Amino acid sequence: TYGCCCFPVNYGPTGPTGATGATGATGATGATGAQGPQGIQGVAGATGATGATGATGATGAEGPIGETGPQGVQGIQGVPGPEGPTGPTGEQGVQGIQGPEGPTGPTGATGATGATGATPTITIGTVTTGAPGSEASATITGTAPNFVLNLVIPQGPTGPVA
Repeated sequence: TYGCCCFPVNYGPTGPTGATGATGATGATGATGAQGPQGIQGVAGATGATGATGATGATGAEGPIGETGPQGVQGIQGVPGPEGPTGPTGEQGVQGIQGPEGPTGPTGATGATGATGATPTITIGTVTTGAPGSEASATITGTAPNFVLNLVIPQGPTGPVA
């Protein structure tokens, strides 16, 4: 083979590859360039036709009633409200049937004998003739034991003249 300038050059066999050298330090990051303008938006394509709606299927059978859920906890009782006004008295109800007569109770002790009273004296006082058709009446005046009986007796009808 020939080298430079037309002189024959002889090359020897290729030697073994040497070990890889250490990686060098990372270089400084360059400045970020300005963002370019936004491109124009493309034209929207045409909307396709809506497909036909399929037939509605038959309504299914009603399912069984579910189990009753657990009963909740009862809340605390609220404060009673104020008492309202008394309502009107209702109609009297029908009288109930009379119950059976109870047994006779035991006889009580005999009471003490009272003092003997004064015998009253009754004297006829005035007797007045009342108007025909009026009511007869009597009044008692005086003090015990001396009483006075006053009477009003209505006039009777006039009898036939003979």
